[in-house]
Amino acid sequence: MSASTQPRIPPVTIVVEWENAIDVGDKWVRAAMVGLERELARVAPRMTARPKVTYLYDKNAVDPTVIEDALAETAPKIRSLADVEILPTDGLTYYKLKNFGIARATTGISVMLDSDAAPQPGWLENLLAPFADPEIMAVGGFTVLGHEDLLSKTMALSWIFNLPEERSKTVKRAKIHANNCAVRTDFFRQHPFPDLPAFKKQCGFWLRDLDARGHRYVRTAEAMTVHAPHPGFMFLVWRGWTMGLDRDYQAFQTVTHSRLGRVGHAFSFFGKKVGKSWYRIAAKGKAVALPVWQRPMAMAITLGFYGIGLVAEIKSALTREFEPLPKPPRPRAKARKRESSSAAAAGRAETAPARVR
Repeated sequence: MSASTQPRIPPVTIVVEWENAIDVGDKWVRAAMVGLERELARVAPRMTARPKVTYLYDKNAVDPTVIEDALAETAPKIRSLADVEILPTDGLTYYKLKNFGIARATTGISVMLDSDAAPQPGWLENLLAPFADPEIMAVGGFTVLGHEDLLSKTMALSWIFNLPEERSKTVKRAKIHANNCAVRTDFFRQHPFPDLPAFKKQCGFWLRDLDARGHRYVRTAEAMTVHAPHPGFMFLVWRGWTMGLDRDYQAFQTVTHSRLGRVGHAFSFFGKKVGKSWYRIAAKGKAVALPVWQRPMAMAITLGFYGIGLVAEIKSALTREFEPLPKPPRPRAKARKRESSSAAAAGRAETAPARVR
């Protein structure tokens, strides 16, 4: 199919936070830039207007010349493909950067992409295709964890993301990750990520409220990115600790307010995650080229990682207090949350123009 007969792609703003880039290796950030430039070039003939790309950073932590130099060296054609903006903020962190970027967007659709997540072929057009249905408010892509050594291969099997061959499983999961998703801009301005005392739970509570209000969303495995792995053991220790704190906050809001109940939930989560991780390491280690002789060490790593999370969650349950969140509003109507497959959404895009406010 020629470009002239393929569906047109509506105006879009791509918001990229420059927080993850501080921690990960340059190779992963550069891979993300290369992937984004390639995807913009791929769809350029079909876009109804030049896309906008906004890199957002904390001016207290980042020198903007680092971003400028990386773009100039790694993605030199990106400025000919999009209107690129490198925008400072005063102390904003991950979710607040995304809220801020979309609040400034002037296009009908906005895309969230992490600075260390590399778009794969077909990413942008497949992420936007479901918006041909005017009832869809948000679209989640498919993120996999990059891997190249024992630690990253272990976490690729044990972390929250599925493997590339588990696409059908991913689509069935009612989740949207803020590292790779798209929203209707006006809708997101009215329903931004909540400001919570948690490190990485905002998108989950945001999606819960979408469910409760009866808004529709879809997840597609055809919009794939490769996310940078955890950069080293010390980072993994910190991430395990923050995960435990987040899990206790989530348990308080969704399971029980009882301290004893929260402690019990911590042990339950620990057992389930270690058991699942060990099973996947044993059964799917070949998928990430994890040698058999390294699998016991991989199991030990996951035991340590989730063990750190367990300690943090118990500590939080015994010492921290939270205010209950308001109960989600009752839905206006029964929500049709997700499509049965990304192919159905893509098929609609072939026959219907995208209606974007």
